[in-house]
Amino acid sequence: MHFSPNHIWISIRVTASNTDLAAALETLLNPSKVDDYIRCVVEHVFDPDALPPTSLLHPRFNEDVPLVADLATFLWRQCFFYALPRRKQKKLKESLDTDPSMSLEIWRIVKSAFMDYSIKNPSRSSEIGEVIAYVLVQYLLKAPQVAAKMALKTSANMPVHGLDGIHATFEAGAMTIYFLEAKLSYSANAGAKAYAESAKEFLSDRKQYLREYEIVSDLGNLDALSGDEREAALDYFNILEQPRLQRRERYVGVVCYSEKKNYANKIPVSPGPIEIHEDHFAGLLQSELERFRRAALRHLQRNDADPAKCFVFFLAVPDVNQLRCAF
Repeated sequence: MHFSPNHIWISIRVTASNTDLAAALETLLNPSKVDDYIRCVVEHVFDPDALPPTSLLHPRFNEDVPLVADLATFLWRQCFFYALPRRKQKKLKESLDTDPSMSLEIWRIVKSAFMDYSIKNPSRSSEIGEVIAYVLVQYLLKAPQVAAKMALKTSANMPVHGLDGIHATFEAGAMTIYFLEAKLSYSANAGAKAYAESAKEFLSDRKQYLREYEIVSDLGNLDALSGDEREAALDYFNILEQPRLQRRERYVGVVCYSEKKNYANKIPVSPGPIEIHEDHFAGLLQSELERFRRAALRHLQRNDADPAKCFVFFLAVPDVNQLRCAF
């Protein structure tokens, strides 16, 4: 075996590059105080005997009242980071520093990307689900968004085709790419079914699959990086010309659903500890873990998906249409 100085130098350089790339991607994480508005009752755990990894979450409470309107307001504020590419964010922040009235223009630009809520057809106003997915993947997986797909819209009332989001992290010498599907549903089971079907549809469409990688390469947030880290990150999304780079692909289903039964199971208001109402609901929701996980597993297997490559996050709200309207 030949140990030349060049071989040693290359080994050191790659190791340093891996560390730098991981740190560079972390700089793309946006500020977000998720825990102030959403409580994670069950954190996902990878257990080969209990797939897919599943998380259960709900809005925070004020005494016995779930703070749905506050959650909607928080999600709306997060749209600045979700809907706008990093370059656009930077430009608007600089403008705001010199002219505070630009805050109104920022509001207009962000709002123009979203569909208006329709009482007659509330299901069309599902983009809040995509914002929830963005927020939770940042929060639970510590994975930044690498493409602001909302920026591709040519009309507020037209949906963006393909995935609902693309996030990524780099660790142990491999890029993990998270493909997001967001679902708003009348039940957890129906939402899990819709997620599994969407995942199958995406995986069976090679053209759209390649298109998602092209979006990150051509229009994504990786341009906010610089130097070697930027080029290294882009290489991982150039799957046709760099096929040997190590990548993991994971499919994340974020299901926001109407939880009627457990929200109706209230305890009386009393002078006791104020957090007992939220803790009571959290306990009820936690008891649903196995039922929800098994439902997700069943739907994924029926749609030929590998549950070891999937995550499912369930956010329980009293009424998804109420959340849509508040957003």
